[in-house]
Amino acid sequence: MVKELANQLQLNQAIGDWVAAHTGVTAVSSDTLEVATTAIDSYGDTVYCFVQQVGERYLVTDDGRMLFKLDPGISDTDLYETTAEIALGAGYDFNEENCEISVQVEQDNLAQAIVKLAQLQVAISYLG
Repeated sequence: MVKELANQLQLNQAIGDWVAAHTGVTAVSSDTLEVATTAIDSYGDTVYCFVQQVGERYLVTDDGRMLFKLDPGISDTDLYETTAEIALGAGYDFNEENCEISVQVEQDNLAQAIVKLAQLQVAISYLG
C-alpha cells in the first residue's frame, strides 16, 4: 500500500510537471496574459485563455474567440443560446455583446478556472 501511494505521488508530480512544461504563458499587454493550454479543440487547435487582474481578483476569459471561430458571421442563434446555457451551467458568465465566456476568481482558484475554461471551450467546439 505504501509503495502504491509513493507511485501515485510520483505520478501526480509527473503529470503536474508535464502540464507545466506544455502550458505557455505570454504577456500580450501590460494587463493581460495569454495562456496556451494543453487542451485541443475539435479543430485540432490549441485552446487559449486570457487572464486579467481586476483589483484583488482575476478575470479568466476566452476573449470571445471560441464562438467567433465556430460562427464568425454570428448567424447561428441556437449555437449562441446553447453556449450561453452551457457556460452559465458551468458557473461561468456569458457576455451576449461580444460572446465572451468568463469568470472572476481569487488567485487561489486561478489555475482551476483556466483549466475548466479550457475544458469548456473544448466541449463547445464540438457544437459547431
